[in-house]
Amino acid sequence: MKNRLLAISYWLLAISFFSCKELQPVTIGGVNNVKVINISKEGIELDFDMKINNPNSVGVSVYPSSFDANLGGISVGKIKLAKRTRIKAKGEHTSTFHIKSDFSKLNLTDIAGVVPMILSKRADISLKGNLRVGKLFYKQKFPVELNKTIPLSK
Repeated sequence: MKNRLLAISYWLLAISFFSCKELQPVTIGGVNNVKVINISKEGIELDFDMKINNPNSVGVSVYPSSFDANLGGISVGKIKLAKRTRIKAKGEHTSTFHIKSDFSKLNLTDIAGVVPMILSKRADISLKGNLRVGKLFYKQKFPVELNKTIPLSK
């Protein structure tokens, strides 16, 4: 009985130690490896890798998060980090994101912006949202705002 109580007290001490420490913001390192899957008059579909940097002295988990995405100034809806990702202490992890837009819902002014984007073979992508990060029972949201120009070649 004493051993069980001692083990429980150690666990409670460890949990309180991790939960009292403030997490530093986890940052987005950039967008790499943009792969255009399909580009047509119906829409654009692409995958890209995004680096996530952990400056903390403890490993953390990045939980499923969603971002509002704009491609060339045109809203393409929400993109999601589908599964939980673990990042080592003072480490970096690359996660893959998928964008699929539907040009059929665009109005004429948005369509006028799509043509130059396709002809120039590059587009400005912007992501805005919150990245959910945590350790054990402690979770925190960090705002993310990313603007980057990406190539649209197959």
